[in-house]
Amino acid sequence: MVVASKRTKRKELLELAREIGGDEAVEVVKTLEKKKETTDEELAEITGIRINNVRKILYALYDLGVADFRRTRDKETGWYYYYWFLETKRLDEIIRSRKLKELEKLKKMLEEEKSTTYYWCGTAGHPRLTFDEAMEYEFQCPICGGILMEYDNSEIIADLKRRIEELERELGIRKKAKKKSSPKSSKKSALAAA
Repeated sequence: MVVASKRTKRKELLELAREIGGDEAVEVVKTLEKKKETTDEELAEITGIRINNVRKILYALYDLGVADFRRTRDKETGWYYYYWFLETKRLDEIIRSRKLKELEKLKKMLEEEKSTTYYWCGTAGHPRLTFDEAMEYEFQCPICGGILMEYDNSEIIADLKRRIEELERELGIRKKAKKKSSPKSSKKSALAAA
């Protein structure tokens, strides 16, 4: 497995945060990076994000394995305080797992695009329909009533293939394509080896 650079890890951590909680989660992660360890109340105060949202984000990060906490008890009040911090030791493994799931999803989408014929009226925002769905609507768009024509999904297929290839390279499943050597250079290398 390829170990990511510190900058790449940070970028992937922020992308992960954005996936689970949008801009607010990114702010929470950035603040945790700076503060190293802090309470949920302090995070809410610093970021200006509602405490309930901060807690929701922290628990989502905890569930993913990229945040953890230390619990202490105030001897006078008996209250527990939770000091949150980022735990990125397993970040590579977590990201790899998520990318493998995404790869599987993209492969299923590609298979569906390749095996299904779609029909569309040509108006942006109107649905693509399968053959059976188009038959139900007598090949008329359910929104505008326009005639449904076979939809050319070759661009979607090409995009899915490109994204799958990209992910496979990132995961180390597929090697970068090597330039093919010309027949002359092959003969030279064969003679040099002899």
